[in-house]
Amino acid sequence: MEKDHFDPQNIYNMDETGITTVQKPDRIVTKGNSSSWALTSGERGTLVTVATAVNALGNAILPFFVFPRLRYQSHFVRDGPPGCVGSGNASGWMEEDQYLEFLRHFQHYTRASRSNNVLLLLENHASHISIKALNYSKDNSIIVLFPFPPHCSHKLQPLDRSVYGPLKKFVNTASDAWMRSNPGQTMSIYHIPSIVASKYPLAFTPRNIQAGFRVTGILPYNRNIFDDSDFGPSFVIDRPLPNVGDA
Repeated sequence: MEKDHFDPQNIYNMDETGITTVQKPDRIVTKGNSSSWALTSGERGTLVTVATAVNALGNAILPFFVFPRLRYQSHFVRDGPPGCVGSGNASGWMEEDQYLEFLRHFQHYTRASRSNNVLLLLENHASHISIKALNYSKDNSIIVLFPFPPHCSHKLQPLDRSVYGPLKKFVNTASDAWMRSNPGQTMSIYHIPSIVASKYPLAFTPRNIQAGFRVTGILPYNRNIFDDSDFGPSFVIDRPLPNVGDA
């Protein structure tokens, strides 16, 4: 980062998290110190992936939703945060095509260009390392690094350390409130963007985002913040990256 002179506003972490139509029920304490549980929206939830990126200055781009629908329609995110976008596939997980769409969304908001190189830090999931995605990043001056070993995200990624946790809690509370206000109704995947919109500003605060970069040693840079034991899970699975020059 020092070699290429990346300023805090151009150092980004990207990650995904899954939000389902069934949230963990809130515990309710009743008379006699007994406990019960609030109802959830159906027995099994349907997952929608939410992807975003944050920079070391404390800013966040608008979320990118991946719906479990082969025919995505723009109205799916009509009630989401203004300016958010989405896509769809059979699983609702981030796949190669959706990640390429996310990169276009990312470039639009960061204005990455030859005169404005942007550093993007993320895990080396299969969806992130397609030749098309790597070439798009190269052509648009998005410098992609994969510094996070597999299975270490909960310790090493800023988003996982200080942002997605609060977001999940806020979404859980909002989903519980929705169920109470709509008895007998089932929450669908199309309610998720509006719930995220109401809670996104509460979780993606500059303070939370900056804390994530600090505790992971990215900014301020601290190479000694972790020891070898923190990387133990990554030794189980690892894989080489494709050679862009072979495309």
